[in-house]
Amino acid sequence: MRHNAGHVIDAAVPALAAGIIAAGAAVRADASARPLALTLGLAAAGVLVLRRRAPTLTLAVSGALVLGLFAIDSAAGAFAVIAPGIALYSLALTRGRVHLLAAVVAAAAAVIVADVVFAGHRAHAPTLQTAAHVALVAIPVLAAEALRNRRAYVRILLERLEQAERTREEEAQRRAEHERLRIARDLHDVVAHTLTTINVQAGVAAHLLDRDPGNARPALAMIEAASHEALQELRMILGVLRNAGGGTAPLEPVPDLAAIETLIERARSSGLEVSFQVEGEQPQRVPEPVQIAAFRILQESLTNVRRHAPGAAARVDLAYGADRLRLAIENGTTHPGNGDAGTPGAGIAGMCERATALAGTLQTRRSGDRFRVVAELPYRRGA
Repeated sequence: MRHNAGHVIDAAVPALAAGIIAAGAAVRADASARPLALTLGLAAAGVLVLRRRAPTLTLAVSGALVLGLFAIDSAAGAFAVIAPGIALYSLALTRGRVHLLAAVVAAAAAVIVADVVFAGHRAHAPTLQTAAHVALVAIPVLAAEALRNRRAYVRILLERLEQAERTREEEAQRRAEHERLRIARDLHDVVAHTLTTINVQAGVAAHLLDRDPGNARPALAMIEAASHEALQELRMILGVLRNAGGGTAPLEPVPDLAAIETLIERARSSGLEVSFQVEGEQPQRVPEPVQIAAFRILQESLTNVRRHAPGAAARVDLAYGADRLRLAIENGTTHPGNGDAGTPGAGIAGMCERATALAGTLQTRRSGDRFRVVAELPYRRGA
């Protein structure tokens, strides 16, 4: 549609200019000079079909024809100036400042020649009227400049809209990626922790079923409790995914610092020897992401102790500082007790991601027969 409209305008502008010039020649030109004046005027209008492709040439040719028309009949030439005026407008719209300055100087010189030399077929000194005629050269230039500025403004607005749209899409993608990683970490922590507990307790139950069947019941009860807890957490995570577009929020509480003691008690009841020490006082309000990260890091660390150091004791130190929470888990190392113990996983990488997401740090270090995990999670300012 826009391409067709451009063709229509390209044809309409020369036709309109030709009509004005023809009317002026018919009304104002002398009868003896009318045929030649009409020919020159229509030729100047016809050249305008080239104004988009060759605006400089169009201005030069149309200006020369109109200047010749002024030499023949200045009254008819007064109407024909519309042709070089349109050509100057097209040049100002499509060419740079150097071309435009040269065109304006040439047009002003042509106006002075037409007004001083050819007006009334006698030469006279420039007057205020000549200056006014020269000033009229600015009209097509200013019109073209206004249109250029409007186009530039619209172009800037469109670029800003596109940039804003890209920014929104990138932000949405970043949030989706962050949420995907968070859910992946939660799923890993829940599944790894629960399956490790079940694996250990199943080994204990299998060992006791042959030697002491009566004492195998606590291990089986632990398996049932761990699997039930894992199913509840998985339902909560999947519920968040299902309700992403709306609906009610899950009612189960998210893991927090208060749940750390419960986590340690469950580890102890599963046969893991864990000592726990707290240093400092918990701030009035610890950001929820910090509490979740601390819980998950401890959960993953205890899971790793079961998997990679079965039978080893663990020590947990939780320290509250002025601007950060420090969590340290240290355990002894033993030879792998089952086929799964030596399998590398994504647990430490997930713990590092949790700490980094909160602008914190997580370090792991093996020293002799001891393995240590230290996480520092800063509180958010103003929290």
